[in-house]
Amino acid sequence: MTVVHVLEPFASGVTTAVINITKQLPSIRHVVIHGCRMWVDAMENVKAKFPEGVSFIKWSRAGREINPVRDLQALGELIRLLKPYKAPETVIHLHSSKAGFLGRVACKLLGISAVLYTPHCGSFIRTDVPPLKRKFFRLLERAGGCFGGTIVGCGASEAALYRRLGKHVLWVSNGIEISFAGKDPAPSLISFAGIASIQKNPALFNRIAAFFQDENLPFYWIGDGPLGAELGSQNITLTGWVDKAEVDAYLYKTLIYLSTSSWEGLPFGVLEAMNASCALLLSDVPGNRDLVISGENGYLFHDEREAVGLIKKMLEHRQDTLAMGRKSRELAESRYSAERMGREYGKIYAEAGNGK
Repeated sequence: MTVVHVLEPFASGVTTAVINITKQLPSIRHVVIHGCRMWVDAMENVKAKFPEGVSFIKWSRAGREINPVRDLQALGELIRLLKPYKAPETVIHLHSSKAGFLGRVACKLLGISAVLYTPHCGSFIRTDVPPLKRKFFRLLERAGGCFGGTIVGCGASEAALYRRLGKHVLWVSNGIEISFAGKDPAPSLISFAGIASIQKNPALFNRIAAFFQDENLPFYWIGDGPLGAELGSQNITLTGWVDKAEVDAYLYKTLIYLSTSSWEGLPFGVLEAMNASCALLLSDVPGNRDLVISGENGYLFHDEREAVGLIKKMLEHRQDTLAMGRKSRELAESRYSAERMGREYGKIYAEAGNGK
């Protein structure tokens, strides 16, 4: 069997998901058709994270934002790239909104029916665009469904969002490789790991941290990004981009993992924090909601005031917060392992490749 993965961004959680799938299903031949939108790593460094045997094809005309001329060029290029993969027992797996729309059109025109689409956070839940544009994105998702394909959400809440569009939806939760490193017996940091972008809302993270500035409570933003300057509170350390071993070292010392994201699919950063036995304090948005059992491994919050109150509570009841971190680890092992992710995708690929 061959699975052709099509993705527009060659970065972030979209690529992490594809890397984990390819690692877990080595008996399948994997081909990755990818765009050129990079955030941190160089293209060759991203390719090096995949297992040996994965083939790569550049989709040079793909871009994130809607551009009718360029998108038509990207569609024509994708039709050409997918044409050799019309053979039986070949599954096309489209990742992210742009690949999902153009890929379903291309497959329909080519007569390819074994098509899966994982949005990894649909564009119509973005809050950085006006409501009218979100409605347009929702319309595009409905229109894309007319060209076929089965939607496979990256988590339960993403699947629920697409069912509201009247679609039949499967879902497989994102998963990570479960490591067995220990935990600092006295973790003290409040941390987040990721790109300082409008999606991750560093301004809100900064306002929450600033409330505790006089107490010298240490907040860490593990990473950097275009909005890194918004993390100016004196008790925030902006680490800059560091390798995974250093990220793990910071999470080892983290008591509370604080995500202020404005929208999510099923975030790998939170999964890694769960693996590192961190208690969670996450913004109440789709994706994040899948990962918190309130009062057991953390809490969801709606605004800055509620987040500050919950941090005070978690610090005051430190032993309970440490127990929440242990529960996070337990949930990561039982529900969000890469092994489980691969096993479930393997079943879906087999059924799609057999025409079921």
